[in-house]
Amino acid sequence: MNRRVILAISLATLALASPASAQNYPSKPIRVILPVPPGSALDVTMRLVAEPMSQNLGQALVIETRPGGGGIIGAQAVLQAPPDGYTIMGGASSVFTILPAQKEKPPINVNTAFTQIGIVLKAAMYLGVSPKLGVNTFAEFSAKARAAPGQLIVGTNGAGTLPHYTGLILGTKANTPVTVLPYNTGGTVEAVKDIMGGRIHATLEGYGGLRGFVESGDLKVISIMSAEREPPLMDLPTMAETIPGLTSVGFLTLSAPAGTPAPIVEKLNAALNFALNQPNVKQRLVDLGMAPAPMTPAQAMAFIESEQKVWWPIVEATNAN
Repeated sequence: MNRRVILAISLATLALASPASAQNYPSKPIRVILPVPPGSALDVTMRLVAEPMSQNLGQALVIETRPGGGGIIGAQAVLQAPPDGYTIMGGASSVFTILPAQKEKPPINVNTAFTQIGIVLKAAMYLGVSPKLGVNTFAEFSAKARAAPGQLIVGTNGAGTLPHYTGLILGTKANTPVTVLPYNTGGTVEAVKDIMGGRIHATLEGYGGLRGFVESGDLKVISIMSAEREPPLMDLPTMAETIPGLTSVGFLTLSAPAGTPAPIVEKLNAALNFALNQPNVKQRLVDLGMAPAPMTPAQAMAFIESEQKVWWPIVEATNAN
């Protein structure tokens, strides 16, 4: 058998192998790496969504948290894995909207390094404060900050995350001169512990990460950064009611390394959207102040690009100050 025949057979075998592997996918558990601290709102939420996804796919989704570097540590861990659908990322919005616009550019191009599977949810930032601070509205909080510039400390998730930059824009867009303290280890959970201990005064996070502390009375939410009031706290004023246009809405993606076969991406997308359409999942997300956001992979990429157009100029302007 000559080399041309052998080459032709080999190419034919490769052509058949990819659809076959996609057809049999998944045949083992799938790792979902989250670039956030354990116990954070996105960790809790991804575990909620992972259960019905596992049922749909017939294989377990195993959640791993890899916080640090504004999300780059988790992102790099995913990209070091083969693009076979067995290692994917639950990507915090900051990986796509904050990291690429920072002065120190990440070592990856997030738009070409990843294939988008879908969007899990959208979640507005909430401003939670110590009940001892003596403020009930964002206007009162802002006035207190202006009376003692830099004295109010807002603890957030790690440097480079959406909550961190949301805290920074309070000074630039809302004339609210606070000191923003990012917690690179432990994130919002550690920040709230320091609020309870009287060491800092406030935090910014999705409601899912604050709800338990609010219900226990250790934290009070005074404003939401969505364009309009949202459940589950429809009576809670938005910051935009005080400062028009002052919004901050995060999201959670499901992303795979570029080169992941399209049939596998489609299977994962179908499983994700199946999970998001389960009544109990939808209600639980709403209770946590989150909005399920089922999309196709193409719609997910278009959504991310639209968010980049909003946040990249803000990040670049904040870095310049």
